[in-house]
Amino acid sequence: MGHFIHFNSVLRVNLANLNSSEGAGNQITLKKITTFNGAEFVYVSGQAYRRYIRESIYWMSNGEFNICGIDKDGSPIIKVKKSDGEEVEVVKSKKIQQDKLKELGIGKFDNYQAFMNFLIRQEPELDMFGFLLPISEKAIGHTRKASPFQVTPWISCFPYNYNSDMMTRSKAEEQAGDIVKIELDAFNYMQGAQIINVDLVGGYWDEHEEALVNVFEPDSEVKKKRVNWLIEAMQNPAGGSKKARLLNDFSPVLVAGAKQNTGVVYFNNSFEILPPEKEIKSLKDVKGILKLEKFIHDFNSAKNFIEKLYIGINPHEFANGEEAVEEIVRFSKNHNGLVEVCETPAEVFDKLKLI
Repeated sequence: MGHFIHFNSVLRVNLANLNSSEGAGNQITLKKITTFNGAEFVYVSGQAYRRYIRESIYWMSNGEFNICGIDKDGSPIIKVKKSDGEEVEVVKSKKIQQDKLKELGIGKFDNYQAFMNFLIRQEPELDMFGFLLPISEKAIGHTRKASPFQVTPWISCFPYNYNSDMMTRSKAEEQAGDIVKIELDAFNYMQGAQIINVDLVGGYWDEHEEALVNVFEPDSEVKKKRVNWLIEAMQNPAGGSKKARLLNDFSPVLVAGAKQNTGVVYFNNSFEILPPEKEIKSLKDVKGILKLEKFIHDFNSAKNFIEKLYIGINPHEFANGEEAVEEIVRFSKNHNGLVEVCETPAEVFDKLKLI
C-alpha cells in the first residue's frame, strides 16, 4: 500500500486580494467561480498556492532549497555549483552539456535512469513539485515527474460580497497616476485540501520500466527533510496577491490531517461553515458557525483507509468554537485511538512530520 499524508484546512480571511485575475480597464479582480444560482465564490488556484509553498520553503530553508527558474522553452534551468561558487548550466536548449559535466567531474549521462537520478538528487524543487524536461539525446528523451505534492484550489465558504479598495499607479514622469480599483475578500473563510505522496518524494516513476525507483532510501534523512519542508510551509505559508499592502495570514485555523494508504482527499470541503446568526455589533462578532456532521460522515466512510487522523482547531475563530471543540473530543473518543485531538492547528502539522 502507498503512504500518503492528507490535510484539509480552513483559513480565515481578514482583508485581502488573495489571487488576482484579469479585469477590464483599471481594475484588479479576484479569481471567482459562479454556482448554478449565480452566487460567486472567491478561489485561490492550486497553481498560485503551490507557488506560495515553493517560496515559503525557499525562505525557511536558508537557501538550501533552490528555485530553478525556467528557460524560454518552459523547461527548468539545471545548474551545478563549482567549488568556487560559480554556477554552471548543465542542460541548455534541450541538450545536456557533456563537456561541462566532465569539467565538474560528474560523469556522462548516457541513459534515462542516470539522468533522472541526477535530477532528483540535484534539485529538491523538481523532486517535490514535479517537472517536464525534454532532452534531445535519444537514449534519454522526454523526462518528467508527476508532483508528489497535489492540492485543490482554496474556495471561500461565504459568497463574494463585492468589497473593493482604490490604489494609485504612480508614473515617474508625472505627479499624478492612474486610479485602480482592487477587489477584496473580507471576513471570510477558505477551505482547501493537500496530499503528499510520501513514496514519490526522493524517487520517481520509471516510465520505461513502469516501476517506482527510490533515489533515496525510504527512511533517509534527505527524504524526511523534503517531506517536512512541505509540511512546514503549509504550517506557515507566505503568499497572496498585493500582500505588500493587503497582508493576510494564510495559516490554517482548523486542520484535519491524516496518514492514509490512498491518495484521495476524503475531507475536501467537509467542514461546513455558516454565517453568524446573531446581530453583528463589532468585528469580533464576524465569525462563522462550524458544523461537523458532514466531516464526521466523510470520516466514517473512509476510516478503513486511514491509519491515524489528527484534528486541531483555534476555537476563537468560530462563533461556536468551544462547542465545536467539545464535539470533536466526543468524536475522537468514539474511535479508539484512531483520532487524536491536538491543542492547536499547528500541532497537527507537527504530528505528521517524518521523524
